[in-house]
Amino acid sequence: MAFLGGFPAYLVLGQGGGSQEVTITVTAQPVFGVPAGGGGGAAECPAGEVSTAGRITGAGSVTRAFVIKSFDKRFSLFLDEGIIALTPYGKCPRCIGIHEMTQPPSPPEGTRLIGTMYDVVPDGVTFTPPATLRYSYDLNDIPEGIAEESLLIVCYNEASGEWTELDSVVDTESNTVTAKISWFNDLAVLGYEAVPAPAAFEISSLSISPTEVDIGEAVDITVLVTNTGGQSGDYQVILKINGIVEADRDVAPDADASEKVGFNTSKDTAGTYLVDVNGLTGSFEVKQPVSLVEPTPIKPTNWWLIGGISAAVVIAGSIIYLFFIRRQKVATKLSEN
Repeated sequence: MAFLGGFPAYLVLGQGGGSQEVTITVTAQPVFGVPAGGGGGAAECPAGEVSTAGRITGAGSVTRAFVIKSFDKRFSLFLDEGIIALTPYGKCPRCIGIHEMTQPPSPPEGTRLIGTMYDVVPDGVTFTPPATLRYSYDLNDIPEGIAEESLLIVCYNEASGEWTELDSVVDTESNTVTAKISWFNDLAVLGYEAVPAPAAFEISSLSISPTEVDIGEAVDITVLVTNTGGQSGDYQVILKINGIVEADRDVAPDADASEKVGFNTSKDTAGTYLVDVNGLTGSFEVKQPVSLVEPTPIKPTNWWLIGGISAAVVIAGSIIYLFFIRRQKVATKLSEN
């Protein structure tokens, strides 16, 4: 019985002139990366690396699907049948491995390294079409301030010092990150630090006290400024009265903090005053004090007119009286005759 590179092997057994043909079909199965050197004609590879003998042809074509795992079993490189894997020199890679990097470079600004970093062997192997990479992460490896959904697989080119982000898919149910890779370079999983939202301000709670005052009395005007963003910032509060800027204040509340801003004003003219503080509106009334109200002037008395009228009344009364007396006397006299 023989196995020929994963293809059916035919074995003919003869006994007493009879023969029996047995067909054995070998199906390609993923072979998880283990240290090479276990026989089968495999090439001798350093510990932790996988021999490609019998799995990749001299032209770089993968004939049997297999999986290469990193030293800690976190990273898995899936090489499917039909993928062409070639070194930068156009040769078939004899051994492939994913080792721990002893002196990893600093990750790009704004990112954090998840777990450790990995040194791949050989560096620069190309996969056509791209192979599949999968990383299994531990939630305890994700630093505070890093969103699980932001994780991504990256490649690092040691020669150029450049990082390349792979189009990664995070599965929070299985705790895996998956990506396609066409250029085999040092590997890592990074997470982006959450960037606080910029400062954003809301103004509320306009208070005008009192709303009725006398001329010259003070009016207190206050508002509440709240920073709803994730960073501190500057904000200008402007007081307008009857559409004219009267005062302003600069405030800088911290993220998720509030600050009370107050103004004080007084007016020397009676009337209604409209207040506007950054779009919040109200009003107050200025009245003239009672003590300042001018009394109604008293008109002078025309005594000569009053005297004349009184005299005229007295004279007219006297005339009427004498007229009636005289008339009574005449009537009495006539009655005697």
